[in-house]
Amino acid sequence: MYGGLGAHVLALTQEQARRGHEVTVITQAPIGEPAVPEYLNDVRVIRVANHYPDARLGQENFDYWVHGFALASLSAVEQLDAAPEIVHGHDWLACDQLFASSREFSVPSVLTVHATEFGRHNGWLTSKLSRIVYSSEHRSMGLANSVIVCSESMRNEIRTGYGLQPKALNVIPNAISPSDTQQETSAVTRKETDQGTVVGFIGRLEWEKGIHHIIDAIGLIDDLSVKLEIVGTGSQWESLQAKVARKGVSERIQFLGHVADEGKNAILDSWDVAIIPSSYEPFGIVALELGQRAIPIVASKVGGLADIISTEEFGYPLHEITGAAIAQAILSIKSDREQARARADRLRERIATEFTWGHVCNLTDNTYEQAYTDAHEKVRA
Repeated sequence: MYGGLGAHVLALTQEQARRGHEVTVITQAPIGEPAVPEYLNDVRVIRVANHYPDARLGQENFDYWVHGFALASLSAVEQLDAAPEIVHGHDWLACDQLFASSREFSVPSVLTVHATEFGRHNGWLTSKLSRIVYSSEHRSMGLANSVIVCSESMRNEIRTGYGLQPKALNVIPNAISPSDTQQETSAVTRKETDQGTVVGFIGRLEWEKGIHHIIDAIGLIDDLSVKLEIVGTGSQWESLQAKVARKGVSERIQFLGHVADEGKNAILDSWDVAIIPSSYEPFGIVALELGQRAIPIVASKVGGLADIISTEEFGYPLHEITGAAIAQAILSIKSDREQARARADRLRERIATEFTWGHVCNLTDNTYEQAYTDAHEKVRA
């Protein structure tokens, strides 16, 4: 599991299998473990060892690892006992094996793009690895019979950042599994008395996540009862702590680091508001996780966040990502908790219908059917 891609494939394929689809997933085997095929909730999983025994998954010689993974995957494809009706690859790591297997079986190819190198670096492709990734993404999106992205923002990113008009370009959101908290009282009602406001952030501590703007916001709020909790780790840990010290708000901000799942829910349930001030976010699954718990959300209008917190009906979208704008949103929630509760409840209801794996599977099935139909009509023509 490496971030959102792995979680997406796991949940989607299990939902497909529940519907009676025959699904085979080809993926990497953990280093040092045997590449043994197995069934996981009726999904056939083939784990392959890298073709190059000395390959390691990391920034150094990453293209070497990718090539070895492609060769091993293709070997597994050749040993399949039945031809698939469609092949589906996820991100550029799978592009070589995706198109080789598509040609091998004469079936359509579908590519899901979970994030792009162009978007991650705001178009600045300064390293050799970035240029390799960008080139592979460009080639794979141009060759696929159908491309899936998770937000309207990413659809525009492919058209402008890559100059492409794929044969079919579909927006299918990510999803979240039902939570045990969905029937609980909304998070905003847990504090009916004014005993302080707990602001929360959860995610990787990286520059593009915008935590520095939340720290600025806390510094602008005179009310000392407004506190901030930061959950997560990352490369910005030390610089963010230094910023907190410079601003003199150390007594109001806690860095909680990595929190295990069993302790995370209690922390989230104590929050009055969650802030997601990302400058780049292909989708933003964290917004679904927080929204499912009916926590009022202040979020930047980027990537998938702009689709989830699309209007003030569902939360507090930021029209500019600044400490002042975040401070204003926090004070608005603090002063009108009834309105915040209503917005959070509407988002929770929306998540329960529009961001489920059943809905995502319906849309994915439709994409498969259209790609299959288009390919056969092309053959007949």
